[in-house]
Amino acid sequence: MNSRERINAIMNKKPADRLAWTTIVDNATLNALPDEMKGMSGIDFQRYIGCDIFLLNCWGMNMDFSSPQLAWSEDDKAIHELKSPEGTLTTIYRNGHPVKYPVTSLRETDIYRQIWESARFIPHDDNQVYKDINAIIGDDGIATRFWGPSTIPRLLEYDMGVMNFYYLLNDYPDEMEALINTIHEQELRAFDLLAKSPCDVIILCENTSTFYISPDVYRKYNGRHVRDFVDIIHASGKIAIIHMCGHVKNLLHDIKDTGLDGIHALTPPPTGDTPFELALDILGEDIIIIGVLDPTIFILNPIEEVPSALDALYTPRLRQSNFVLCPAADGITVPLDRFLAVADWMNQNQ
Repeated sequence: MNSRERINAIMNKKPADRLAWTTIVDNATLNALPDEMKGMSGIDFQRYIGCDIFLLNCWGMNMDFSSPQLAWSEDDKAIHELKSPEGTLTTIYRNGHPVKYPVTSLRETDIYRQIWESARFIPHDDNQVYKDINAIIGDDGIATRFWGPSTIPRLLEYDMGVMNFYYLLNDYPDEMEALINTIHEQELRAFDLLAKSPCDVIILCENTSTFYISPDVYRKYNGRHVRDFVDIIHASGKIAIIHMCGHVKNLLHDIKDTGLDGIHALTPPPTGDTPFELALDILGEDIIIIGVLDPTIFILNPIEEVPSALDALYTPRLRQSNFVLCPAADGITVPLDRFLAVADWMNQNQ
């Protein structure tokens, strides 16, 4: 099998010819490469280390998918300001993350609901981008559609923050229910457009973690929103995977109820809290797992310990599962020899 065939086999829950692995890198790592490798793209780098390419959108390329595009009312002039006849909501970002949330009070909750009522998701034709990125990847892997988050993670991470969200949900449940339902109804349209993507694998980026989503909130809201996403993607004959890079051990039974095909960036202890085999126990042997190689192994421990750690990680059961290992390096600088240590082990243990 080539890498495209191997990854597609795993995504369709069929046997692969060998262990599969991929990575995520950005300029933090690429800019620190040896001089003779400077200027490499992420795809070039993945070819160099010999891993399978599992591309999230067009990560690191000068192109990207654009459908669905979220558009607010015609009065909106900037992403940091959302305007309605009742008032303006302002967000201040630093390094891509909000340092001032737009929704912090009951009045702002109502304004935001009205803004979402006039929002829309605009379709675009991504077929040419898909054709172009696949021409670059060739037989070395696949491109996936990576989009999100859905309503509850959006409110928690970008729109309200954890403290404001739970304060408002506790004190003003009816108003928060109205906001949550309004956003989700709009996002159902986005899910329909995602299902029309030329990509066969659609990943909803939730960043799910019990550090900020309680099991009760997940069960009442987030889980059923994800289930709607999964149902819509499945109706188009595509594969529905959820990006969950946090602590999810105590959510696994509820996650199973969503009907998802797999989890992207599932992270074991000590960084996460979910051993891969526990996920198999609860979600089923055929679940797809793109599993993070824990940073304590990949980055912090002596590099000489990487092979023995991988020996212990790859139990016979995990070898038989739909598993793709992912030593990730997004936003941090990881030396080349760390990737090569994983590559050497993979080459010797097929």
